[in-house]
Amino acid sequence: MIFATVGSTSIRFDRFVDALEALPGRADLLVQHGPMRAPEGAGRAVPYLQFPDVVESMEAADVVISHAGAGSILCALRVGHTPIVVPRLKRFEETVDDHQVEFARALAAQGKVIAIEDLERLPEAVARAPRRLEATASDAPRPIQVAVREALYGAAA
Repeated sequence: MIFATVGSTSIRFDRFVDALEALPGRADLLVQHGPMRAPEGAGRAVPYLQFPDVVESMEAADVVISHAGAGSILCALRVGHTPIVVPRLKRFEETVDDHQVEFARALAAQGKVIAIEDLERLPEAVARAPRRLEATASDAPRPIQVAVREALYGAAA
């Protein structure tokens, strides 16, 4: 199963949802699509999920595709995924600035995420995404600022 999420914001991310329609096997796709229409052919699509349902969906998924929001990325990492992340872009009015690009690139450079800025590459990234690893005891909940710092700089930061 592939789980895709645009996060919990009400800001549109149409190019993300549109790109999901290029994936093969969409019947096995669960999408949290926010205020946009559901992608055609998705097996299951919901506008929003409660946080426990997001985590449960990530745990059940073989692949996670997400916007490049810190919360979504950290949840995917904690349950053992190397998520595919698509940064929202200011030029498309998907966010207020390009902080998601910087965050995605920094984590991709460390091998923690697969950053996709060219959405035509999404099907290839999904096909090559590594399988989920089991989460470890070090993945216990901690404040988000600590989790972001550790994701960027390592546990010793």
